[in-house]
Amino acid sequence: MLGALFLCVLLLALCGGSAVPLRDLWSNDASAREVAAQVFFHLRPQRVLTGMLVGAILACSGAGLQAVFRNPLAEPYLLGISAGGALGATLAVAFKLPQWGGFAAQVPLAFAGALAASAVVYKLGQPRGDFSFGFDRAGLLLCGVALSAFFSALMALVVTLSNPLLAQQITFWMLGDLTRAEWPEIIVLSLALLVGIALFLGAARDVDALQVGDEEAASLGVEVTRVHRRLIVAASLMSAAAVAAAGLIGFVGLLAPHLMRPLFGTRARVLFPAAAIGGATILMLCDTLARSILPPLEIPVGIITSLLGVPLFLWLARRQF
Repeated sequence: MLGALFLCVLLLALCGGSAVPLRDLWSNDASAREVAAQVFFHLRPQRVLTGMLVGAILACSGAGLQAVFRNPLAEPYLLGISAGGALGATLAVAFKLPQWGGFAAQVPLAFAGALAASAVVYKLGQPRGDFSFGFDRAGLLLCGVALSAFFSALMALVVTLSNPLLAQQITFWMLGDLTRAEWPEIIVLSLALLVGIALFLGAARDVDALQVGDEEAASLGVEVTRVHRRLIVAASLMSAAAVAAAGLIGFVGLLAPHLMRPLFGTRARVLFPAAAIGGATILMLCDTLARSILPPLEIPVGIITSLLGVPLFLWLARRQF
């Protein structure tokens, strides 16, 4: 069922939500055919592929972070990890750092920012008096909110000091933008997804053990700290690639795992791939809506995902606290 839904949304994303109608591909007007071919054979597949990869990455990252912190509200956007990555990418763009081998310089800086944010959240989210096991759920979210605000303030400072045109581009990118990623960024996204899923699936048995609690998992022989670090590094790597390519897109990492668990259960070896497909489907659908609601105006896709994700977040927060 999930595969069929994914294919339907993929077809809709490729063919729908465009100011250029699909029928122009068979138009008698040569210029109209040329424009339609450019849109549907070049720009649209590249955009849809970016959305697919970013959605899968964010969903897997969210599932991994929820396993680490045993908190159903954990995801890169809410914990400040995406904001840390966005700050690194913003610095790379604002200071016009050089390209390395065709790959954007913002990717390694975004990874550094995301990893630093993850380390801070991991450290501050642990309850006082116990630095080995357990996390304070409310404290974890408060740390994430504070970090997001701090990194957002730094990004606003960088934007303020930039030239007006660059500041406008950065501001729009920060709202979530799938149109700017070129093939080098898509390659980076693909590699980040493959490496991240490999790390997650390699730790699948340990992730399943963590569901009963860190202390219980340790009693079963799981090296809890090592598993935590492995999952956090993987989530940071994936989140950084997504942020560098598409900006800040929130709540996909919250929506997808929660929608997949009732269908596929909580076993990590099944949940991570299912979450990836679910996240790809959600973001492709949100991007199609962003292109279709107010044509020819395109709404930043991050706005659509927030409109869908915030109600779920509030409902989950009410249940947890």
